[in-house]
Amino acid sequence: MNTVATWMPLVRGLHLAATISLLGTVGFLVWMLPATVAVPALLHRRLIRLWWGSGIIAMVAGAAWFTLQAAAIAGSDSIPEALSALPLVAAHTRYGMAMMIRLGLLLVATGAAYLSVMAIGIPSHPVLPGEGPSHPVMAGEGPASTPVFRPSSTAKRLLPPILALVLTAVALGLQGMIGHAGATEGITGEGLVLSESLHLFAAGLWLGALLPLWLSVRALPPTGAAAICERFSPIGLACVLILAGTGFAQALQLIAGVPALFGTPYGHIALLKIALFLLALTLAAINRLGLTDRLAAQSPNARRVLLASVGIETSIGLALITAAAFMASSVPAAHSTPVWPFSWQFSLVTVTEDADFRQDVVVSLIAIGAAIVILAAALLRQRLRLIALAVLTLAVVVRGASLSLLTVPAYPTSFQTSPTGFAATAITRGQAVFNANCVACHGPNGDGHGPAGAALRIKPADLTLPHLWEHTDGEMFWWLTHGIDDPDGGVAMPGFGTVLSPDDRWALIDYVRAHNAGVAMQQETGFDGPVRAPAFPVTCNGIGASSMADLQGQPVHVVTSNAAEPSVSRRYAITLDLNDRDTPATGTCAAANQEARAAFAILEGAPPDALAGSDFLVDPNGWLRAVHRAGTPGGWPTADALIAAIAVIRAHPLKQLTEGHHDHHH
Repeated sequence: MNTVATWMPLVRGLHLAATISLLGTVGFLVWMLPATVAVPALLHRRLIRLWWGSGIIAMVAGAAWFTLQAAAIAGSDSIPEALSALPLVAAHTRYGMAMMIRLGLLLVATGAAYLSVMAIGIPSHPVLPGEGPSHPVMAGEGPASTPVFRPSSTAKRLLPPILALVLTAVALGLQGMIGHAGATEGITGEGLVLSESLHLFAAGLWLGALLPLWLSVRALPPTGAAAICERFSPIGLACVLILAGTGFAQALQLIAGVPALFGTPYGHIALLKIALFLLALTLAAINRLGLTDRLAAQSPNARRVLLASVGIETSIGLALITAAAFMASSVPAAHSTPVWPFSWQFSLVTVTEDADFRQDVVVSLIAIGAAIVILAAALLRQRLRLIALAVLTLAVVVRGASLSLLTVPAYPTSFQTSPTGFAATAITRGQAVFNANCVACHGPNGDGHGPAGAALRIKPADLTLPHLWEHTDGEMFWWLTHGIDDPDGGVAMPGFGTVLSPDDRWALIDYVRAHNAGVAMQQETGFDGPVRAPAFPVTCNGIGASSMADLQGQPVHVVTSNAAEPSVSRRYAITLDLNDRDTPATGTCAAANQEARAAFAILEGAPPDALAGSDFLVDPNGWLRAVHRAGTPGGWPTADALIAAIAVIRAHPLKQLTEGHHDHHH
């Protein structure tokens, strides 16, 4: 099905481009042409043909896309199989039903072009003044024989385009239901559907109207063409604002951050789309602020230059739509693993920790910013521009180097997170990997005092120190894979990329984090840092949950077999032992595997056989917040004490909500 995957975005893009062209053409007939007094009949014929042609292409390309998508859904390997899948996809999938409605709407919208011809009464041959439904042209706007017309009823003329405009807008609005937005559940998904509908509607009224604008500039006299351009500007500006706002809203959900923007294929297409959008916007500004005025003044070659500019803007619009089609056929960046392409990343850690560095950066920003303001003023006043440019260049040369203090080293995996979900099975697997590969240097406690580490010039890192949490999962994965170089040459730590599988390396990271938290918990009674509760399957009695993730949104009390009685903690309890009964008590859950007990023992910093009698509190967001060990004072001996403790963690949620993703780097 590689052929289907290749053709799908292209056919989808053609369908989208034609539908947008249809919307833009009928919108142009509704809002643009009424600005002129005299419109050549030839221009009307061409616009009607564009209306008709756009609708036909939209329907044919839409049918082809529907067929390819049905083949992909059904896993068909041949055309007959794909065609046989069409009825099933049309009747039993949201995509199929939406496409059938869309094609029906486009059919009616395209057919409305015939109604428009009947209402306008455009003759099929040139008409001279005095013949048929025409009237004389405006004075000074061309020869008296230019065929023009004025319909007897404006309402009669606009009714078919308005009908087509509404139907095409609804057809475009269905796009959100069959794309990434439609696959997102809840209020977020509904917001994305509405955002994408507005996005496409604005794109149609701006980009879809560029070809009709080009035809009008080519056909109308200079003052009439300039009037069309002036009337187009406010609508185009409104569309640009809508496109920018809705595009940003969609990016927040589907891209979800700078790393994904620069580090995923979806993000790369989004960057291309942004660049094309800015280029089209620049051309639109040039057309309106410069070339339109020149055309109105009937400057030499003004029409030719404006036509070329609008033509380029139209081509960019087509590229924009094609890019959007490829984005719609790609996995959203928010659901992909980013590969960071730069050797650095932005960070404020240096300037926040060192006052001298902070002052140096502030002075540089002020100097360079002032130089930019001076250059802008010089450009506006058209005076001393070279001097202002020289001042900016000098400021960048002298002060630019200090801005490197706003960056820290980065790696391709810097923004990746462990794919294990901090599962209990991964933590215990990582413990076995650590014992087999890391104890020799880092020691059994991970403090860097292993037997082999004593002979090393650079001592192994102490993995029990708090600053471990200042490094991302991705950084740790890179070091485990490629090793750490000695600044004076050689290797400070060897890489394990050829020794350990990726799963083993991620599991090792989970164990190191859990062990680090456990060492800290030997002296503490609460988890103030962002430590996830291990993920594991559960068996519940009277609660609809099969895993710890299903219980998020409410606090959870994790207990062992010798902890508080069920009557005290039942409302929130998950027991880590089921040895003495087959099912958990009513209204409680139990861990469905033994790895959960071992993982919590690591997080408490105690051997598994010493865990009995300990219990933990997990907040509604899934973060470990408190632990009570057997034989120690305090804890939650009564239901009231437990409820009070839960109220405290509800009132003080953790600010850091992403483990292993911090600003500090060493």
